Amino acid sequence: MATLPDQTSSRYRFVIMGLVAFLGFSSGLSLFTIGPIAPLIIDDYGINNSTASLLTGLVFLVHVAFAIPASLLVGRVGLKKLIAAGALLNAAPLLSFLATDSFLFLLALRGVFGLGFILFFPASGPLFMQWFRSKELPLVNGVFVASVSLGIAASAVSVAPLAEAIGWEAALSAFGALSLVGAVFWLALGKAQTGHTEIESHAVMKRLWAVLRTRSTFLVAAADAGPLALLSVALAWLPTFYYEAHGISLTEGGVLMGIFSIAGVLALVLASLLASRTRRRRPYLIIPGILIGFAGFGAFLLADSIAVYFAVVAMGFACWFYLPALLTIPMELTPHDPGRVSMIFATLMTVGGVVGFLAPLIVGGITDLTGSFLPGLALASAIAWSLGIAGFLLPETGVALSTPKRDGLPGSNSS
Repeated sequence: MATLPDQTSSRYRFVIMGLVAFLGFSSGLSLFTIGPIAPLIIDDYGINNSTASLLTGLVFLVHVAFAIPASLLVGRVGLKKLIAAGALLNAAPLLSFLATDSFLFLLALRGVFGLGFILFFPASGPLFMQWFRSKELPLVNGVFVASVSLGIAASAVSVAPLAEAIGWEAALSAFGALSLVGAVFWLALGKAQTGHTEIESHAVMKRLWAVLRTRSTFLVAAADAGPLALLSVALAWLPTFYYEAHGISLTEGGVLMGIFSIAGVLALVLASLLASRTRRRRPYLIIPGILIGFAGFGAFLLADSIAVYFAVVAMGFACWFYLPALLTIPMELTPHDPGRVSMIFATLMTVGGVVGFLAPLIVGGITDLTGSFLPGLALASAIAWSLGIAGFLLPETGVALSTPKRDGLPGSNSS
């Protein structure tokens, strides 16, 4: 998948960025949409908190099962086809209006949605590497993640009032419909180099093992896992915690989660602009990595105070500010090997999927056992400090963008 000489200077790359941003936004709409309306779903199906948490957790469980296999398709299946397949599967929540009497059907739709996202995400890195210059990668990574975060924010603010107006099933279907629109736009306007390569199975597994056993791959995944645990728990359970423990309405709880997500979007914009103008990556992990745990504790301990708004904003900043730099690090480690980048992205998604699946489930289970959300929320907040720890341990890849450190991967240009 060598970069065409004129692609990184073509104005059409902004069309590509816009298309991917819309796909990210429509995916974000459905990613954490269950949290603000969980009490309604629990009442309608007569289920407990642990069971309801599967609607969020299953998305991440699918990531665990399919992230690495999906990354192996990059280079064997055209990126346009791979992204199109992911976008179409992302539209599965469109059928939520049929799940009125079947929790299992709704759960299956969430699983299909998760599969779509895991096809789409690992392909985005190689796509950006085809179309954008190295100095533009932090910015375009930030735009992509910001679009997902905008979708999360939009659904957090709107899903509860929309569910009250037309029913939660129809609200979920409306969000799925936008994913279908995004898929149609991508099929009509999306472009990517075919980049087919035939690699023997044992060679593929050798390359995959080489990626998995590197220290930097582990640290990139660990850096993201803690914040993702806190983010998934916050969006899955904080509205219910505010509602049950403090009498805050679901709509107001959704607004708080919307503020949380909007703060994340603003942090992404700031981080993208700064990271594209600097050659340091680790400070973008270390600074929010110190703040994140304290903000997580504040988001539930200060629920009865106006200070909860400041805690939620700080938590949103910390949960998203690091992402443009983190997603750029694999591209700088192996700038001439998009296949390895997709494998690192897949590893990140696999580890994150384990955490994203278990974290809401564990918090729901602890709440059912103890009758309180506090122990589970405290655990999620403490785990989030993995971001700061990994930031201290990761190598600095952005010091010299033209000659980045490699990480000892066999087959790289340095070997």
